[in-house]
Amino acid sequence: LVLVVVALAPLASARAEERVVVIPRDTTPFTVGEDEVVRLTGKGIAGAKIVATVEGPAKVIAENAITERVKGKPIVGLGNREFEIKPTGKGAVKVTITSTPPTGDKPTVTRYKFEVE
Repeated sequence: LVLVVVALAPLASARAEERVVVIPRDTTPFTVGEDEVVRLTGKGIAGAKIVATVEGPAKVIAENAITERVKGKPIVGLGNREFEIKPTGKGAVKVTITSTPPTGDKPTVTRYKFEVE
């Protein structure tokens, strides 16, 4: 029993690593530090193809499908995706999020610009 408690002690005190996450609410250019993460959301209807392209010193480190709930039930008809962008150096970054609906309608393109300091 003592060995089990001693072996699990480091796990009990382990904490998740804290990050600074920047979430722009519009497309106005902004600045971030090299250790920060930028979170951008692409919106679309169910079945939309949503992609993010990155130009400059940064890369997509996570892509998440978003499902929302109201009164415990999933909202039908949404196809949103979230992208986490991590700087890889200093300089100007451009991120383009393109949402192409499955209906053949014109894609929606949203462009973000930020400077890594």
